[in-house]
Amino acid sequence: MTPTASRLKARLDDRRLWFVNEWFFKWHFIGKDGPVEIDSFDGRVIRYGGIQFSGTARDIYWNTIVRGVRKEINEQFAWVDSEIRKYNRATALVAIDECAGQLISFARQIRRKAVQKDCILRGNGVSFPSENDARLWDGTSEAEILAQAAALKAALPLTESVREVGPPLPVRFPERALAYWNRNQWWLGPAGMALAIAGLVSPFLI
Repeated sequence: MTPTASRLKARLDDRRLWFVNEWFFKWHFIGKDGPVEIDSFDGRVIRYGGIQFSGTARDIYWNTIVRGVRKEINEQFAWVDSEIRKYNRATALVAIDECAGQLISFARQIRRKAVQKDCILRGNGVSFPSENDARLWDGTSEAEILAQAAALKAALPLTESVREVGPPLPVRFPERALAYWNRNQWWLGPAGMALAIAGLVSPFLI
């Protein structure tokens, strides 16, 4: 797994926990007296209190979670786009495929959680209705995520304008010097030894 895909996995794990422990959890409190504030993923906040999870409230639940997952996918793809610029084209292509797989898995898991939570919220704590996925999930399907990945691949430079693979090049002189030594020690070592011997022998030759 490329470093970018590994970091994306950690990012998505954090976001998954946020959705489960915060966003979905807050819907349990919309029937309480005080209003609860829920992120609507469009710059606004949903405020509910003293209502049942049905009708308009349920429609908003579904519209909002789909919008939230779609926004998450777009934002994570933007992050991936910036990260893969550190790789050569071949490695970037691998990273994009790995990241697309991570995003497909994330979208499926949040969708599954949304269906389960909808069922719980429509129940009375003892009996629960059958599960019902109430939306089409536009912009979050596997095909749509793969299409975004393909667009990202198409935007990559055709020439190898960056180094082969690995972490960013060192920027401080000690780091550059060490990197140069590591790349060239196969000839710098013998050359340095020869110069040292020449320096020891030269006084006797004068």
